[in-house]
Amino acid sequence: MKMIYVGSLQKTPDRDSGWIRSFEELGCTVVRFSSHIHYPKVGLVKSIWNKICNRFNIGFHNKEMQRSLLLLAEQECPEWVHIQLPLGFDRKTIKSLQVKNIFVTEYFNDDAFSKGQPFGLHWKFRNTLKIYDGHFVWRERDIEVYKRAGAGYVAHSPPYYDPERVFISSPLKKQEDFLADAAFLGHWEDDWRVDCLDALSCRGLRVILRGGPEGWETAIKGREIGKLSPIRWADDVEYRRIYSNVVAGLCFFSKINNDEWTRRALEIIALGGVLVCERTNEANNYFKDREEAFFFSSIDELIEIVCDLKKNPEMRESVRLAGHKRLMDDGHTILARADQVYQFVLASKFKNVV
Repeated sequence: MKMIYVGSLQKTPDRDSGWIRSFEELGCTVVRFSSHIHYPKVGLVKSIWNKICNRFNIGFHNKEMQRSLLLLAEQECPEWVHIQLPLGFDRKTIKSLQVKNIFVTEYFNDDAFSKGQPFGLHWKFRNTLKIYDGHFVWRERDIEVYKRAGAGYVAHSPPYYDPERVFISSPLKKQEDFLADAAFLGHWEDDWRVDCLDALSCRGLRVILRGGPEGWETAIKGREIGKLSPIRWADDVEYRRIYSNVVAGLCFFSKINNDEWTRRALEIIALGGVLVCERTNEANNYFKDREEAFFFSSIDELIEIVCDLKKNPEMRESVRLAGHKRLMDDGHTILARADQVYQFVLASKFKNVV
């Protein structure tokens, strides 16, 4: 089957290559299309206007991007177009694809209905919900939300990990050689993650922090954890090395997106680390607490877990091995998620059944 894969196609972060590789592995001929819009550096007035266009997905550049997709579809004649995080596409564009007998699906990992999202960012997507042939969503509760908004087919496609990107990268043999007692690699949010990391640091535990400096630098200034400044992003190599070689691999869930589970939790275990994350109902569905991973509901509980893991390497190793075995047994790979979408398209477009 020939398909057009639509995504940002940016390399930092790379959110698309694993999907493209997986669809190709399933036998699809994949034509790539970048939905990323580069706004040139211009004067102050145009710069402000470009920021508005980027936030609301409007303006000349957005229209040109959509026209380019329709032109590519005219040239390539695909049977299927799949769009990752389709913020910039309007009803007219999606309908124009469908008029050409092209099946159109989308995958959305953000919460497009969250009150915590930036104003105006998701309006165009919400306006197209009724048009798509199929939606694949990050959170199970999003199914009902989408259907109330008029969407037809909506399926839960939960967080995954990419074995090609995330693999055990020579973990250290001795716990005393570990890089740190705890590490978190991710973005800043205005929740309790700074308090958690600061509390660990105040207890004398060694902490590694990586992420976008624009949020973290201000949040940690003047606190014990602030000694880790400057904060910077970790590339894939450092990401693997750190989570493979710390006593506790920390994971926090996005409150803006109302997440109860995330890709990072799976990646920590895939890397041969020990997952220590916030306790949620969804987390309990993936791993057994204190047997395959560790969950916490308070800062005191988090400190207790990290200290216990540090003092008891035999227990840590037992949980690490059990968690990794559970992950290998259960799957949750990006290939499995791509196959879910692919099988839906096959059943709907070619067998007329869902």
